[in-house]
Amino acid sequence: MRADRQGDAPWFFGLVLILSLPFYALGFTSQALPLAPALPISALMACVPMIAGLVLVTRRSDVGAASALFASAFRFRTIPNPLWALVALGWMPVAFLVTGGIVWLTSATLPTLHPFPPSVVFSSFVLFFFGAVAEEIGWQGYAFPALVVRHSALTAALIIGVVWALWHVVPFLLLGRSATWIIWHGLAMLLMRIIIVWLVAHAGQSILIAVLFHMMSNSVWGLYADFGYYYNPLVMCLVLLAPVGAVLFLWGASTGARFKPR
Repeated sequence: MRADRQGDAPWFFGLVLILSLPFYALGFTSQALPLAPALPISALMACVPMIAGLVLVTRRSDVGAASALFASAFRFRTIPNPLWALVALGWMPVAFLVTGGIVWLTSATLPTLHPFPPSVVFSSFVLFFFGAVAEEIGWQGYAFPALVVRHSALTAALIIGVVWALWHVVPFLLLGRSATWIIWHGLAMLLMRIIIVWLVAHAGQSILIAVLFHMMSNSVWGLYADFGYYYNPLVMCLVLLAPVGAVLFLWGASTGARFKPR
């Protein structure tokens, strides 16, 4: 990634918004996503960050650079220790279990969980994996290097986290979520972005680590929490706040490593 891309972040965020508008409009048709009927068809907008990043890379460099950006989401050889992949895969399942335990301890009644057939579980993991690939190519593969040239890794994470959360507001409204739910879940997403940046910094700047974390977050949210119906975003914020606070206390704004644009 080249340092002269530092002014491209606003263009990237603007292009993401423009490209998302048709998907927002499509969501108001009330059509469901074929492989995940609990999600509105506007969830297909997961491809938008990738498209925006690839368009801007091609415009500034060439098709080869765009291909390299796309391939970065699948590159695992840069990960210095496979344990980081396990941490990325296990972080959100543990967070959801802790959240569910707190809800169980503090609630008089709990909703009934619905087991999903294996075919739904498999298709959900496949769907969320490629959705995470498409998003993280944009957020962590393009926007983060563009921002961190001028800002600390923490500031870049906060900027992306805010945009990431706001970008999801319309889909969450289409899912029938309340304003309070959206606000708390948006704050949880902000904390998750800080965790992603910290993990990537320790895992050789591997975008695949961000993909794995993102995929598991969505998969557990969908399969364990039934796409948010059995999930308390306020409790999730409190659960994530402790490890994020520890990361910031121990590693500071650099989140563990100095990022050097390639």
